[in-house]
Amino acid sequence: MDQRSSEPAASPGPDRLTPRELDVLRLIAAGMSNKEIAVRLSVTVATVKTHLEHILQKLQVSDRTQAAVYAVTHGLLA
Repeated sequence: MDQRSSEPAASPGPDRLTPRELDVLRLIAAGMSNKEIAVRLSVTVATVKTHLEHILQKLQVSDRTQAAVYAVTHGLLA
């Protein structure tokens, strides 16, 4: 017998993002490149890419443009 969890899947949203992921998302929405974000946050470009991958997964979007639109439409730029 197939036993499935009755727990709903975690819904996408900014509450699932870490504070650092929110920082990266805001800078993406401001039009900054990965390199610019890395310099601003004093991390490597690889670290920015990792944060971006996590952001895309958590928000269930496919690219940085969609992530930026999400940030704008959900009031995350303030």
